[in-house]
Amino acid sequence: MLPSSPRARTCAATVVALLAALLPASYAAADPGSSSTSERRARTSTAEARVLPAQVKAGEPASVLVELEPAVAGREVRLEQQQDDGGWVEVGSGLSDGKGRVLLDVDTTEPGLSGQAVATRRLRAVVLPTEDTAAATSASRALEIHPETNCRPRVAPVDPEANGEAICLAARLDSWRHARITGVGQQVNASSQDWAAPLDALDSTVTVVGFDLEELDRSFGYEHPFGQQVLDDLLARARDGAVLVASWHATNPGTGGPFTDRSWRDVKALLDDSTPEAEAFWGDFEAKMALLARFQDGDGGRFPRTAVVLRPLHEANGGFFWWGKPKRAAYRALWARMQARAGLAGVHNVLWAYSFNLHTVGVRNPTRLVPARIDLAGLDSYDPETPPRRASKKLARRIRADRLGLAGDEDVARLDRVPRMALTEVGPHGSDGSWNPRVITRTVNRSLSSRRLRPVWAMLWFDDEGYAEAGTKQISSLRGGHRWLASCPAGFCL
Repeated sequence: MLPSSPRARTCAATVVALLAALLPASYAAADPGSSSTSERRARTSTAEARVLPAQVKAGEPASVLVELEPAVAGREVRLEQQQDDGGWVEVGSGLSDGKGRVLLDVDTTEPGLSGQAVATRRLRAVVLPTEDTAAATSASRALEIHPETNCRPRVAPVDPEANGEAICLAARLDSWRHARITGVGQQVNASSQDWAAPLDALDSTVTVVGFDLEELDRSFGYEHPFGQQVLDDLLARARDGAVLVASWHATNPGTGGPFTDRSWRDVKALLDDSTPEAEAFWGDFEAKMALLARFQDGDGGRFPRTAVVLRPLHEANGGFFWWGKPKRAAYRALWARMQARAGLAGVHNVLWAYSFNLHTVGVRNPTRLVPARIDLAGLDSYDPETPPRRASKKLARRIRADRLGLAGDEDVARLDRVPRMALTEVGPHGSDGSWNPRVITRTVNRSLSSRRLRPVWAMLWFDDEGYAEAGTKQISSLRGGHRWLASCPAGFCL
């Protein structure tokens, strides 16, 4: 309170003015709109940028994920690219979401890029200031763009005659593995009238699309042009950036029955070309190679040439299918024969994947059956959701708890001949839709975080029916599915 007399008030005002002149500028005047020290710190913002993925083939999709601190919605973020003269030019922009994230697409076309050349782009994010928050600029990040003639996987495909598309696919998966990112995959039923429904029901795209060769082959037996439409759509999705993964649930060659028919299961007989079972099996195999050849040439040049990850005769360490629990030597020899016959058929657009079942009760050790030459190994792991009728409440709660089993995964990953790992099938068995796929991300980050173990993708199956383990499986049908996919920017879980 100032003195009441005029003389005293004048003296006091003089003292205040002198003190103001001696103090630093930030304290010289009391501004009603200024903030305290803690509030000034809150006004500082930071930006972190990450390229997803950091190495691509020209034309493949790539994005930059920008994360802001503090995490607020509505901040304008610009993506800038460094020019040859050192300057920066804007190449994209967007607004942050409620988690302070924004995903900005990058155009990876590089006209004239060929030979051994590699185009490296330096990218950074610039967050524009607001009335109460400062601007921020991220550190620059590199994006490598390779021509199809110069893809460089860390481990080359096992096919010595692998074409450029297969080599580039191996390099692409290696870039995911090196960056410790896991692609989200969705399997489709290629023989179903609504075969694309699991994909079309999603708000975001997935990076991996799975299908079965037997189902695709069967679709060509339906009214024309159903099979052609399925093939065209798969090739179009690959053109737009999806990795294609083909399983093969082969018809029982001894009975002509479905793959679940175990009344005939003599795998060794398939190695003797004089047996009727071998004749049936290899005739079926050649039909499937003819399908893969259509991917190889883009169906006669109508689409880009496309590579496919092939995982035939999967889960052989379990007794689920006619090829289940075979003699080790016979199964490995059959695999080698399939690879040789694919080469004789001129099919060189394939990466070969060995998929095994979770090592649990009644299932054999998956390491014993690992073929001599593979490009990738994958775990098929399902979480049973339906407890036995007489289960105690405690046991029922434990069974219904969401989990991702990993038994056998590390044992296979340790083998020198296994260069990459994936979760080739994952999800619930007998679920009502309450299974939350966030358990995939949590488990991967907790237990599979090293580059050796990190899966390059995690594939969820489609909803099915008609057997004990059937139920809700696809991302769009799981209650937490859409939210989980949204948490994986550009279809990559971090």
